[in-house]
Amino acid sequence: MVNTTALSPLKECPEPQAPRTGRTLRTRLRWRRGRQASAVPRLYLATDAAGDGLWDWDMASGAVWYSPRWQTMLGFTPGEVPPHVDFWRSRVHPEDLPLVESALAAHLAGERPVYECEHRVLTKSGAWLWILDRGRVVAWDAERHPSRMIGTHVDISARRRIEEQLAESRMQLDAILDNAPVGVLLVDRDRVIRRVNKSVAATFQRKLEDIVGCSARVIYGDHRVFEEVGRRAYPRMQAGGQFDEEVVMRRADGADIRCRLIGRSVKAGDPDRGYVWVVEDVTVRWRAEQALNDRAGFQRVLLDTVPVPIFVQDVMGHYVDANSAFERWMGIDRQALFGRTVFDLAPPHVAEADEAADKALLADQKPQSYETQLRSADGTLRDVLFSKAVYCRTGGKPAGIVGAVMDISERKHAEQALLERQQLFEQIFVASCAVKLLIDPADGRIVDANPAAAAFYGYPLDRLRSMHIQDINAAPRTAVERDLRHAGSAGQRHFQFRHRLASGEIRDVEVYISNIVVHGRTMLMSLIHDITDRCLAADALRRKTRELERSNAELEAFAYVASHDLRQPLRVITSYLTLLERGLGKSLDEEGRECIDFARDGAQRMDRLIVDLLEYSRVGRKAKPFRPVPLEEPLRLALLNLEVAVQDAGATVTVEMDGDGMTPAVAGDDNELMRLFQNLIGNAVKYREPGRPPIVRVAVAADRQDGAAVWRIDIRDNGIGIAAEDRERVFGIFQRLHRRDEYEGTGVGLAVCKKIVEHHGGRLWVDDVPGDDLCGEDGRPCGSLFRMVLPALDGKVEKGEGAPSPP
Repeated sequence: MVNTTALSPLKECPEPQAPRTGRTLRTRLRWRRGRQASAVPRLYLATDAAGDGLWDWDMASGAVWYSPRWQTMLGFTPGEVPPHVDFWRSRVHPEDLPLVESALAAHLAGERPVYECEHRVLTKSGAWLWILDRGRVVAWDAERHPSRMIGTHVDISARRRIEEQLAESRMQLDAILDNAPVGVLLVDRDRVIRRVNKSVAATFQRKLEDIVGCSARVIYGDHRVFEEVGRRAYPRMQAGGQFDEEVVMRRADGADIRCRLIGRSVKAGDPDRGYVWVVEDVTVRWRAEQALNDRAGFQRVLLDTVPVPIFVQDVMGHYVDANSAFERWMGIDRQALFGRTVFDLAPPHVAEADEAADKALLADQKPQSYETQLRSADGTLRDVLFSKAVYCRTGGKPAGIVGAVMDISERKHAEQALLERQQLFEQIFVASCAVKLLIDPADGRIVDANPAAAAFYGYPLDRLRSMHIQDINAAPRTAVERDLRHAGSAGQRHFQFRHRLASGEIRDVEVYISNIVVHGRTMLMSLIHDITDRCLAADALRRKTRELERSNAELEAFAYVASHDLRQPLRVITSYLTLLERGLGKSLDEEGRECIDFARDGAQRMDRLIVDLLEYSRVGRKAKPFRPVPLEEPLRLALLNLEVAVQDAGATVTVEMDGDGMTPAVAGDDNELMRLFQNLIGNAVKYREPGRPPIVRVAVAADRQDGAAVWRIDIRDNGIGIAAEDRERVFGIFQRLHRRDEYEGTGVGLAVCKKIVEHHGGRLWVDDVPGDDLCGEDGRPCGSLFRMVLPALDGKVEKGEGAPSPP
C-alpha cells in the first residue's frame, strides 16, 4: 500500500542525455521507472484535490487503502476507517449490493474493461450517499489472477437528486400529458412529430406509434391547410409569439374535425428545441355554436317574419331587442330603441301604468294580458292588447320581459259592428212581416218566432216559442227528424212542407233555411212562405199540361191520318185524270187537254203542300235526342242530295270553315241540320238570275253572342235577291214572293228552316249583302245573304275517320 500522507510533490528531472554507449538503454529504463513511481503519488494528490475518493485494494489480503477524501466523503476522519474491504462491503446498501457484486464479478471475469457501478453507501451519520464507484485491475499474480485493483469514489448525490427530481418531474409531466383532456404534440423544426400524448391518439383515432416519427401532415385533412398553418404559425412562434386558431383536421377514418391549435416554440429563437402544440377537438362545440348561431338566426328571421310587434326588456325596463313589426309600429329603428324605456316612447300616464304592470309581472312571474290604447307611428290612437311573460336565466332568476303588441282595433270595430248587427238582426227578425222561426236542429224545438209567425200559425207568441216543429209539420215525425238532420249538416237548404195551423187548416209552405250560430250553438233560421195558392195554380197548370199533351198527341195522329186521307183522294184524282187522258186519246182537243193538265197540276201541288205542311208540323216534335254533330257532315249530305240540281243549273258551290283550331260542331239533330242546309243552298241555286251562272258560298266561322261561343254560318249567293221589306215575310208559312209560273214551290221551306234553327237554340235572318265580288251587270252587289248562328258545342269535336270534306 502507498501511504499518501507521506507523499509530496516530486521535482521534474530532465531526461539524462547519456552518450550513445552500450549502457544507454539501461539508463533510460531506470529513468522512466523512477518517473512512473513519482507519478502515482501525484495522481493521488490530484484526485483527492478534485474531491473524489481513491481506494487501492490488495485482493490477496483484502486490505484496502482509502484516501482521506474517501473517508471524509462518508463523514469519517482520516485514519478512522478500517483498511479492509469488508468495511466497504458493510457500508453498501443491501438493495444495491447484488448489483455491485455483479458489476465487479463481470470486470474480474474480463467481461467488462472497467468496473463501474452507481450505488448507495452508509455514512457515519446514518444517511445514504450516492456514489459512482469506478476501478480496474492493475496487477496480476503469477497465475494471472487479479491481485491489485485501484478505483475512485465520486459523490453523485447531488446529481442523483437532480435526476430524481427530473424523473419525478418527467413522471408528473407524463401523467399530466396522459390525463390531459387536450392533445399535446412535440414537433421538431422539420414538423416531424416527436412525442404525443394519449389524447392526440384518441382525437385522431390513431395508435401512438403510428403518429410519432411521422410528419404532422398526417393529422391534416387538406394539404393546403397544412401549408397555410406552417406559413403563418412558425415564423410567429420563432419570434416568441403564440399561434392560436381553429382549423379543419382529419381523423384516421377520413372524417374531418374542427380543432383549436395553440402552438409555441420550446425556446424562442432556437428552432432546434422544437415546438409544442396543443390540439383541442372543438367539433362538438363548433357544431353547437353553429347550431346556436343558426337558431339565433332562425329566431331573428322568425321574429322579423311575425307580423305582430314583439319587444324584449331587461328587468330594469330597458328595451334590448325588438322585431321589424315593432319597428314599423313605433316608427323607430331597433338600434335606436336599445337602452330606452317606455317613458321614452309613451305618454307619462301610459308609461306609469305599463311600469306598474311590469313590476307586478316580475313579482309573480305569471303571464299577463291587458288592453289599452297606444299611438302608432302614423299618430293614430289604436286599441292594442299587450301580452307579456317573464323569461328567466338558469336557476330561475328573472332576466327580463318578452311582450307582444297586438292591434285589436279592427277586432274592436268588428265587435261593435257585430253588436250593431245583432241588434239590427233582432229588429229585422221581430219587425219583418215575413214568417220566421228559429229552430234547434238537435230536437226541433222552436227557440224563437216573430210576430208574423204567430199571426200566420194562429198561436200566441209565447205558446209558439214552447212548441216543436213536429207539432206544426203535417209530415210523419221520422221524416221531420230526417229533414232536421239534413238542414243541420247544411246538406239541404230548401224544403217544401205542409204545416198545420192552430185552426186545423193545412197550408203548403216553402221553407228556406240557413245555419246561424247563437251563443256557440248552431240554430236553423227558417224563412217560411205560404205557397198554397201557388201549389193550387201549379196543380191546375199540370192538369192543363196533361190535357195539352193529350190534345197534341191527338192532333199529331189527326195530322198523320188527315195527310194520309187527304193525299189518297189526290192520288186517285191524278190517276183517273191520267186514265181519262189516255182513254180519250186523240179525240181530246187542246182545250180539254189543258183542263186535264190544270187539274193534275193542282192535285200535285196540293200533295206537295200537304207533305210540306206535315214536315213543318213535325220539326222539333219528333226529333231524335241531340248529339254532337260536326257541321261538315250535314253540309256534305245536303250537297250530295243537291248534286243533280247543282249540275243542271251549272252552279258553283264553295264551303269555307274557319274553326280557329277547332272542328265546328253543335249539339243537334243531323237530319234536321241536313234539311236546313239543303233548303237554303237549294233556294240559292233555284232563285237564280236568268243568264247568270249561280254562285253559292257557304262560310262557317267562330263568333261570340252575348258572351257565349257560337258558330256563324253565312250562305251568300248571286241570285235574284230579296227586297228589304220582304226579309221578315219570307220566313212565314205559305209566303211566296214570286208567281208559280216563275219559280215553283209551296212557301213552306224557309219557315221549316227558321223552325229548325230555333229548335237548335239559334237564330236565322236575311242580312244586307256585303260589298264583295258578287255583283250584277250594273256593278252593284247582287243576290242575298242568309245568316244564322248556332250555339257552339263545349269542347272540341274531332273529325270522324275518313269523313270527306264538303265539296
